Amino acid sequence: MDFVVRTRLRSFEPNADVFVDEELGQAVVTIEIAGADPETLRAELDDRQLVISGVRSERVRSRRGSFLQKEIAYGEFCKKIYLPIAVEYERATATYADGILVVALPLAATAYVPTNRAVIHMIVRRTQV
Repeated sequence: MDFVVRTRLRSFEPNADVFVDEELGQAVVTIEIAGADPETLRAELDDRQLVISGVRSERVRSRRGSFLQKEIAYGEFCKKIYLPIAVEYERATATYADGILVVALPLAATAYVPTNRAVIHMIVRRTQV
């Protein structure tokens, strides 16, 4: 049986959801990082970009046998999220439970949710390899 081994040369990006809770007046970022070491988690705000980083260590596995399927990424991760609205950095909070990191970012007094959207038209051409 032949297996394809994909190597990862850099950190991986976990999945994330971002939404604005208008009732509470905050942007909420939810990041799926089950198994991450809480001691390594870092959340940084730089202008309008939220950067989440940390490490998910590989669990000890039996030395007997071989993988039939391997999809879970381990090692360092980094997720950069652009925030299209202004937030109050000093009141931001983060909680990590059940493998989910939730970052709550209160909206700044000058915050607004953009209502105009730009549509980019492009032509995609196939090339033969």
